[in-house]
Amino acid sequence: MVFKDFSKTLFEIIDMEPISVSETTKFKEELEIDSLQLVNLVIAVAEQFNIPFEVFIQNTDKIQTVGGLFEIVESVGNYETT
Repeated sequence: MVFKDFSKTLFEIIDMEPISVSETTKFKEELEIDSLQLVNLVIAVAEQFNIPFEVFIQNTDKIQTVGGLFEIVESVGNYETT
């Protein structure tokens, strides 16, 4: 999976108009996603990519940026979406 495809899927999940993001784009500061929205986003990404939620809990330090979330998804290597 490439980052561009991931970011497109991400915007579909959060039902937000796609904008140009990079791997360093911060969820809270730049996309104005609050903590509750971020938790809901992570749950949706876990479901979308068939990744156990525990994987995200173990990597909470990475879930500050779009690239960090992408890195978690990519590291699991399970790109089948539901």
